[in-house]
Amino acid sequence: MVSHVLHNRASTVRVSEATAERVRKAAEELGYRCNVWARNFRTQRTNTIGVLHGVGFSRPRFDFGSRYFAALMDGIVDGVFDHGYSLTLCPQLLGERPLDAISDGRFDGLVWYSSQPTAMSRKILADSDVPLVVIHSRLQDVDDLHPCVICDNEQGIGLAVEHLVELGHREIGFAIEVNPTTTEELERQRAFFKHMERVGYPRTDRDLIEVQPNGDGISDYLRAPRHTAIIAYHDGLAGLFLLQAPEHGLTIPQDLSIVGFDSTSFCREMRPSLTSVHQPLQEMGKKAIELLIPLINGEADRIEEAVLPCRLDIRESTATPKRAHQ
Repeated sequence: MVSHVLHNRASTVRVSEATAERVRKAAEELGYRCNVWARNFRTQRTNTIGVLHGVGFSRPRFDFGSRYFAALMDGIVDGVFDHGYSLTLCPQLLGERPLDAISDGRFDGLVWYSSQPTAMSRKILADSDVPLVVIHSRLQDVDDLHPCVICDNEQGIGLAVEHLVELGHREIGFAIEVNPTTTEELERQRAFFKHMERVGYPRTDRDLIEVQPNGDGISDYLRAPRHTAIIAYHDGLAGLFLLQAPEHGLTIPQDLSIVGFDSTSFCREMRPSLTSVHQPLQEMGKKAIELLIPLINGEADRIEEAVLPCRLDIRESTATPKRAHQ
């Protein structure tokens, strides 16, 4: 009877409210505290959701680069707290078989943010028996096994193309890291070619500006830019163009307009501030939790792919072209 009262289950036993109140008062005077671990052992729940980054499990940083991870985590935290769960960041999955760490009982569910559908990640996702939602991937990337959350990359790139064309740009390039393999890199690259052809200014591979992950290649391009505007795959890459342009005598946006993708607080801090496609990262993080909770509770009736729309945040890094590059 005492246990039922202290765990808010007094209605399941025959006990008066007066007696229940005396039990609660006595527990308070004795300094009694509920043993969460013992309760979780009985329910087979940890009330913990884990967040991990694909295969390789690179270290997330909250205040680094484009602020991408901080924005995404804001949404995940909101969703987790709304449902009364704790959250754990997974710096790595220990052992030779990552699946062992995923499925060893420490998590009720997982949010996996990765857009690189490698053979190893597909294998891990296929073998996992823990409820799991993947951010930045398509259902086809996870063999229709887990819910996915992604932004509408095609729509977002379309907004950037239309904005630049309306300003008068015709020679527009797309900056991306070399050898793109992730779902979102490929979607945004395809969308660039599709929308440029749609507006009447088709592009070729010459209009892809491929750079190394550390930015090598940007300086070589800026020595003789062949476009009046550039759309970058993500804000961090766009920021490198902004930072290096003055070293080559270029003024942004008079000589070169730049558009990024993500539109976190990083964009407002750049000088000039960065025009960027707003990827709804907070909403995506929260949506992932909304899809995960029914899985944990065994209430999900289907595997869903949630595609969230983008918008364009126009700032100071885009303007009417001063001259055409040949």
